[in-house]
Amino acid sequence: MLRLNKSLIADLNPSSHISESFRSLRTYIRQLGLTGGDSGKVLLLTSAEGGEGKTTVLSNLAVSFVQDGKKVAVVDCNLRHPGLHAVFEVEGSEGLAAYLSGQEAAKDIAVYGNLANLAVIPAGKTRISPPDLLGNDKMGALLEELKDSFDLILLDTPPAVEYSDARILAPLSDGVILVARHGKTKREAVRKLKALLEQSGSNILGIAMNQTR
Repeated sequence: MLRLNKSLIADLNPSSHISESFRSLRTYIRQLGLTGGDSGKVLLLTSAEGGEGKTTVLSNLAVSFVQDGKKVAVVDCNLRHPGLHAVFEVEGSEGLAAYLSGQEAAKDIAVYGNLANLAVIPAGKTRISPPDLLGNDKMGALLEELKDSFDLILLDTPPAVEYSDARILAPLSDGVILVARHGKTKREAVRKLKALLEQSGSNILGIAMNQTR
């Protein structure tokens, strides 16, 4: 059974101003034309450094889209420090790593629960270098398969300045959202993040500012 923890404000308190902020982000994405159509869309979320809150932003955005009637899959591509299994309280020992290393089939790695139309693919555990795993052809094949079943696929990734993982995945996505934390993230870090992702051919949609007042 898929449960939800207290960081999912969009589910626990949908009338709060925080939930309204996620609805605003949802509307922005929708206005860009990144929902609807015959095939699902892939959005990648990343940040310059750790601790910016991108996992929380991604999780609440997923819940907001589910509340809007969309079918959503969230994929934990942070094989270094996974977090989605904790947010959604699912076992994190299998999942993406097992699929990419050939131990599990794509159909067996998603977890479904009592939040309708939401699937969670936890990162799992691996001793293989994350860039080597994420860069193999099976990752692209998985996303294509998910597009057939879901309206939106959200990818959680490690910080893109320190690690190359997000830059490897960005070309497979339809757009990238940068997450920054108010009062913590430095402008220079955001500029460097933006430059690195542009070099990888990313379609940067904008910056989601976390913990603003």
